[in-house]
Amino acid sequence: MDTPGANASQILKDATWEDILPPIFLFPEDSHVNPESWKFSDDKKYLEFCIAPSDKSTEIFLLLSNQICLATQIDAILQTMEQRNDLIMGRLILFLYSPILLDPPANFLNWLDGVTHFTDVLLFVSRSNDTSALIKDIQDRYQNMHYPMENYILAQKNNSWSRILDPTPRRISHVFDSPELVEPENLPENDRYLALLPTGERKRTIPLIFDSHKIM
Repeated sequence: MDTPGANASQILKDATWEDILPPIFLFPEDSHVNPESWKFSDDKKYLEFCIAPSDKSTEIFLLLSNQICLATQIDAILQTMEQRNDLIMGRLILFLYSPILLDPPANFLNWLDGVTHFTDVLLFVSRSNDTSALIKDIQDRYQNMHYPMENYILAQKNNSWSRILDPTPRRISHVFDSPELVEPENLPENDRYLALLPTGERKRTIPLIFDSHKIM
């Protein structure tokens, strides 16, 4: 996932252009930036996407939308992975466009806390002297909250992509772990942001802060 301005797909393409088998990029259907897109099934329980049989790549970058409820997207990913045993979770990476910190949207920290709950790596994009202290505040926030999530400030070149893309999990949430290996309170139905009330609403919501056309 990325914030507006971060341009995660181009950063990842630049980082992997020398790979023998370039990764597949799947964009949200409403992004209109690539013919290879994903969409929700009609009941919104699964993700639907098509990969050409001729494509031999073993790596997929699934670009999540910052305009759609993240919990809904996570639920759909989990259901899709149950259906398809050929899919294995790598890492959830958040690309944060640092200038946003100069004038963040309302509820920004609530949104960031929710997203980083599922995030393995937080990448700060387009750091400047004006944003350095603000980035440090964010880094200190999650260090003090004992988040195992890694974080990096992306430079123009020589970034440690082997470490960034290392699939070792570093997220607080255990929803992508094998159910046999986690305690009941860490199962998806009990996750703080995925758990549902009897009404069908989330017990705890991640606000949508970047678009007025919110898809729940």
